[in-house]
Amino acid sequence: MAAARGLVVTGSEIVGLVPFQALYQAGRAYLEAQGKSAFVPVNDVLQAAIFSMGLADVAPFEPDKKVLGLPKAYANGLMDMRCRDLVDEVSRGTPAPGGGSIAALAGSLGAALASMVANLTQGKAESEVAERELLAAAEKAQRVKDALMLAVDEDTFAFSAYMDARRLPAGSAEEKAGRAAKMQEGLKHAVEVPLRTARLSYEAMETAEMTMQHGNPNSITDAMVGVTIASAGVRGGIWNVLINLKDIADAAYVAEMRPVCARLLAQADALLARASSEGSARLEAMLRK
Repeated sequence: MAAARGLVVTGSEIVGLVPFQALYQAGRAYLEAQGKSAFVPVNDVLQAAIFSMGLADVAPFEPDKKVLGLPKAYANGLMDMRCRDLVDEVSRGTPAPGGGSIAALAGSLGAALASMVANLTQGKAESEVAERELLAAAEKAQRVKDALMLAVDEDTFAFSAYMDARRLPAGSAEEKAGRAAKMQEGLKHAVEVPLRTARLSYEAMETAEMTMQHGNPNSITDAMVGVTIASAGVRGGIWNVLINLKDIADAAYVAEMRPVCARLLAQADALLARASSEGSARLEAMLRK
C-alpha cells in the first residue's frame, strides 16, 4: 500500500502489548526465510523479529515492557551473574549454591554445545534425514538448556526452603510436629529438583551424542565435551537426590526413588561409554589421515 503511493516503509511500531508466542513465531519465520536455524536462544529469535519488522526503527522496542508472557526467568538470580562472580559465589563458605546448582549448569552447557554443533551443520548435513535430525536436536537442546538454566536457581531455592523449615519454632509438641512436617516437605522438594536436573541432563547427553554422529566432523570434540559435561549433570543431580533421601521418613517414597536413580545413572553411564568409545575411534581415524 505504501509502495502504491510512492512511499517507503522505514519502520513499524506495535501499539500496546504483543503476545510472546506471536513475536517468537514471527522471529522463527524470518530466520527460516533467511536460511538460518530457528533453534537458537529465545532472545536471538525475538531480536530477529524486532529487526526484520523494523520494530525499533520508529521508537525503542523493549521486550521486557512490550512482550506479554515472556519465558520464566529469575531476576538477579545466579544465571544473571558474571561467570567469575558465580564461581566466586560457589567458593564461599555457604551451603548454597552448591552441587545441585552446578549440576544443572553442567547439563545446560552440554545442551548448549549440542545446539551449537547442530546449528553449525545446518545446510551442510550428509543427508536430508540427518538435516532433519540435527534440526530436531537443536530444538530439543534449546528447550533442555533453558529448563536447566532455571534449575540452577531452583536448586538453591529448594535447599533454602528446607533450611527455612529447620528454623521454625519447636517449643511445643504441636510446633515440633509442624516443623518436622515442613522439613519433610522441603526434603521431597529438594529431591524433585535435582531429579529433574538429572533427567534433563540425560536428554542433553542424547542430543550431544546425536550431533556427534551427524554433525560437522570438525566439531566432533565439541559434541563429545557436550556429552561428557552433561553426564556430570546427571550424576550430580542423582547424588543430590540420594543425599536427601537418607533423611526422608516416607519409606515408600524412598523405595520408589532409589531404583529410578539407579536406572537413570546406568543409562547415562552406558551412553557416555558408547559416545566416548565412538568419538575416540573417530578422532584416531582423523589423526591417521
